Amino acid sequence: MTDADTILEFIRDEADLEEDEVSADTSLFRDQLLDSMNLTALIAFLEETFAIRVKPMDIVFENLDTVNHMLAYVARKKAGDG
Repeated sequence: MTDADTILEFIRDEADLEEDEVSADTSLFRDQLLDSMNLTALIAFLEETFAIRVKPMDIVFENLDTVNHMLAYVARKKAGDG
């Protein structure tokens, strides 16, 4: 299972979505598929799964609105750029 698949599975479970309702490019917050409660769970999931720390100032659409944004954010954090 890829990192994208892992995140997608979590999102589908968290928001009770079907497989065809969300992809790596789906806008999760702008399309209102996730809300603030889901965001809290998502941040905890990302921190635990990828051994990173999500800082409050990092909680922006550019980092968390799509799975692809999340993967890029995680990669930057792991590279020490975030």
